[in-house]
Amino acid sequence: MIHTGKQDPTASLGHAQTVVLDLADGLLECHRTVVVDNFFTSISLAESLLQNDTYLIGTLRSNRAGSGHGVVQKKLKRGEVYGLQSNNGIKLIKWKDKRDVLMISTKPSHSATLVDTGKPDKANERIMKPPVVLDHLRSSQPIPITMDFNRLQPHLIIFESSSEGF
Repeated sequence: MIHTGKQDPTASLGHAQTVVLDLADGLLECHRTVVVDNFFTSISLAESLLQNDTYLIGTLRSNRAGSGHGVVQKKLKRGEVYGLQSNNGIKLIKWKDKRDVLMISTKPSHSATLVDTGKPDKANERIMKPPVVLDHLRSSQPIPITMDFNRLQPHLIIFESSSEGF
């Protein structure tokens, strides 16, 4: 018999997914939203979180395995949005700003639509963005000094679910 060390039930998940699941341990199964950057984001992470009644929002690398070839290859003009949704509610959304922006979301309220940001551009026209992009940007805002830093964990932002989104 060969001793292979301590058996980790998450060993087959990959390092990035294991980090997110470890940081979110004890916070799952309450319809919270986990917001991650493209280093941590994957289809398998979205599936794992959905199985634990937890939503995911994140940017997605176009070369990541399983990142939705049909969405990645879609050619868009600036301001256009395109998306696909799997049977289990995982949405891949591509939006063309100055560059292509590839997002993943499991939130039911997100779709491949554009909403008014309430701000005008240089030509005084309304700026339109997908809701998933707005929610991701909102989660990336600086943290107020008065916030309880003991509740924060590195690389991972978790929001309580509410009817108003964020």
